[in-house]
Amino acid sequence: LLLFDFNLIPTRFLSFYDDEANFGKSELRPKKRPGRSWTEDELRLKSNSDLHKLWYVCLKERNMLLTMQAAYVSHARSMPNPERIDRVNETMRNIETVVHERNDAYYRLETGDGASPPMRTITSFMGFTYKKQAEEHLEPPTEETKEYEVPYLDDDAYMMQKLWAEKEFMKERDRKDMEALDKVVTKEMRRYKRGGPRVFNRLE
Repeated sequence: LLLFDFNLIPTRFLSFYDDEANFGKSELRPKKRPGRSWTEDELRLKSNSDLHKLWYVCLKERNMLLTMQAAYVSHARSMPNPERIDRVNETMRNIETVVHERNDAYYRLETGDGASPPMRTITSFMGFTYKKQAEEHLEPPTEETKEYEVPYLDDDAYMMQKLWAEKEFMKERDRKDMEALDKVVTKEMRRYKRGGPRVFNRLE
C-alpha cells in the first residue's frame, strides 16, 4: 500500500509520518505497538520542564497519527492500531489536568483566587438561571447580548416561570398522592388487583 511518495517529502518532515513498514498492515508488530497512556499520578512526579517536553512529544505524535488517519480514510483502508490516537489524547488531557492543578495552587497562594475562570449567574430568555464560566471577549458586550442575572423579567419570561412553577407544583402534588396511596395499599391488594379505599378520612 503506497500512501505517500517519500521521495517528494523533505527529510526534515519524515518524522511527521508513520514508518513505511507499517503501511498496509491491519495491526502493528508487538515491538512497535504503543504502550499505555500516562496517568495523572505519574505526571505529578514530573517537573514543569518535563511536562512541557512531553506535551510537544504527544502533540507531534498526534499530528502524525491524524495525518495517517486521513491518508488511510482517503484510500478506504483501516488504520493499524487506531487506539493510539485515544491514548495520546488521554495523555494530553492528563497533562492539562496536572498543569491546571499546579497553576491553581500557585494562584491561590499568590492572589487567593483559583486558576479557573470565575462563575457567573446567567439568566436565559425563558427566565431560568444557571452558572456559566466567564469567557474572554474581543469586544465589550452590546445591549442585546448581555448575559447576567437581571432583577426583573419581561412578560414572556415571567409567564414561562409562572407556568413552570405551576407544573412543578402539580408534579410534587402527584408524587405525594402516590406516596400516601402506597402506604394504604397492602400486599394483598396488589396481588389480587384490588383497589384501596376511595375516601381517606385522615392522612398521616
